[in-house]
Amino acid sequence: MTGHTPAQDQKPSLMTAIGRGLRFRCPNCGQGRIFRAYLKQADACDHCGEPLGSIRADDGPAWLTVLSLGPFLVAITFFVSFGHFPLWAALPVAAIAVTGAVLLLLPRIKGAFIAALWVSGMGTGAGKAD
Repeated sequence: MTGHTPAQDQKPSLMTAIGRGLRFRCPNCGQGRIFRAYLKQADACDHCGEPLGSIRADDGPAWLTVLSLGPFLVAITFFVSFGHFPLWAALPVAAIAVTGAVLLLLPRIKGAFIAALWVSGMGTGAGKAD
């Protein structure tokens, strides 16, 4: 943690925070990591100390990943259905493409989702009943 200035007390804009989340960076400072593993949130930013582990993204990132990949999945389905390739070759290629797209997009969407929740002040679980 470095010296604290009044300019650091201001939250970045929503778009800035989402951009930082898409790059797996802390929505506050843009320097520290938001994840400690593939989809495991860091407890706090290792640069500015912002508590990130308490932000609960739950199923939002998975839902948004499936929603955003829908057009891609439809294109893959048409490719397999109407292509002139044998199914034994087309299905494994389609499965690998879909799996790869989900594995690449899910952590980025989760980072952006966490950043959006952080900017809005939601997702900390503070109002959650015991």
